[in-house]
Amino acid sequence: MNFSSGRQLGHSSAAILLCVFSLCGCAGATRLPMRTRGPAGANLEKQLDLKFLDESGTHEEEVRQRLSSIDTGYANPRLFWGRWSDSKWGYWWFVAAQTGAAGDAKRVWHAHNLLVRFNENGLIREKKLIDDDSALWRELHAQMAGAPPLDLTLPVEISGKLCCGVLDMTLTRESIRITARRKNTIVEVSPLKISRIAHNGAPNKGSSVGTTCHTLHMAEKTAIGNRIRFCADPPSVATMFQYLQQSAPGNLVWE
Repeated sequence: MNFSSGRQLGHSSAAILLCVFSLCGCAGATRLPMRTRGPAGANLEKQLDLKFLDESGTHEEEVRQRLSSIDTGYANPRLFWGRWSDSKWGYWWFVAAQTGAAGDAKRVWHAHNLLVRFNENGLIREKKLIDDDSALWRELHAQMAGAPPLDLTLPVEISGKLCCGVLDMTLTRESIRITARRKNTIVEVSPLKISRIAHNGAPNKGSSVGTTCHTLHMAEKTAIGNRIRFCADPPSVATMFQYLQQSAPGNLVWE
């Protein structure tokens, strides 16, 4: 442990002891060693190097190979979507009382995104670093307008995460067949009845960037309500975006 880390630990310990002695509640933040996670949740051992993206002649294959650790898996030959989170701060809280004591300490995570567009020859046309998720969804929505149309000749399956809301969705030209978590309810809704899509962010306060949560607001109440929440991986979210771009009303509100 270096001197600065030891000094920070000493400050934190002293603050906790002060809380204990004064029988009060306290909270604080502390600097921690940097950690970085890819979309699959694995810790990244090497620092990301994005400088090569500014070199002329950089091809799509090189981008996908060198940035495989942050690749979301979104299959679009004209767009690379990288996503990761990092943390260099943590917070702690402590409450002391006559009936007992309680406390906790966790890291603070921040999500980051890289969108790289390619021209028809596979060369970099544009790159964008986006740290704000609301800005990310707007940009992805704009990108979907120029993406190849989703092939709905056969139903398209989207698997939701077990954490909450919808488990699975089947997309067809006329409807979305939804299997909900609650009592394994199955409903079928028309995409034309979706009035708004809102984005709820990543679960676990940004530490799980391989999953994001979203809510479909229905114009009419369904058997599972008029707000249908689903959490999915980035490729599934992009597929849903393409589907809504094609099948939802033209006045759909994107938030």
